[in-house]
Amino acid sequence: MERRGWIYILLLPITIVLAVFLLWPFVLVFLESLFSEGRLSLVNYTSLFIKGLYRESLATSLILSFSTALLGTLIGIPLSYALHKSGRKTRGFLLSINAIPLTFSGLVVGFSFIVLLGTSGFFTLLLKQFFGINPLEFSAFLFTWRGLMVAYLYFLIPRMILTMISAWSNANWSLLEAAVSLGAGPFTVLFKVLLPMLGPAILAGSSLLFAVSMGAYGTAFALTGVAVKILPLVIFTHVSDLAADIEKADSLAVVLALVTTGVILLYEQVFSRKLVKR
Repeated sequence: MERRGWIYILLLPITIVLAVFLLWPFVLVFLESLFSEGRLSLVNYTSLFIKGLYRESLATSLILSFSTALLGTLIGIPLSYALHKSGRKTRGFLLSINAIPLTFSGLVVGFSFIVLLGTSGFFTLLLKQFFGINPLEFSAFLFTWRGLMVAYLYFLIPRMILTMISAWSNANWSLLEAAVSLGAGPFTVLFKVLLPMLGPAILAGSSLLFAVSMGAYGTAFALTGVAVKILPLVIFTHVSDLAADIEKADSLAVVLALVTTGVILLYEQVFSRKLVKR
């Protein structure tokens, strides 16, 4: 059998898993979203463009996800490099600590920030005692979209570190040495050698951060309830209220999935071309 045939056989199990647990449920949700009050209709989708709540929630989700993905990438890259340059024992210890935020559910993360930075939080009371800071004024940000950014970064930065740590380990450092020996300046080395070399890992990590942020629900619910209008929380309100609207929730879920996938594909397409040109 040819090599390509073996590749298809090896890919068959993951293809079946994705079809059964990802594609088929998405198809069912999409089909259900096409009905309203038992009749075939596009009203669930047209209302997305009419009601300000849905436009606001989508815009807020995109802004929050872009912001946290950007900050998580900018913070995670230097931290991952510092981890890479540390000793083996130190690196192993720090990586084990880095993985801890990934083990917590969103609700646990949200309540942890309330315990630490809420009105009666541990750090808030310390700031009041030593610096006279008003706890109400200090903790007010935590229950807004700015507080969500801080909480999201808690579990997004470790993801970026884990993505980049292997990239630093597999980087061809001789290319940088060759560029410097040929007289290349710091900016030339950064933009012509280092970024193209690390580009795939940066694209993968930042795309992951965006996708996780777009779909995050537990942390936002724990911190803000439904006060901050993001798409996952709006979907929650449509499936949890006494007057539940499952078809509307389905349409919002489809839009969330398509927008997230479309933005990631567009992002990777644009920036991968720029890296190739370099």
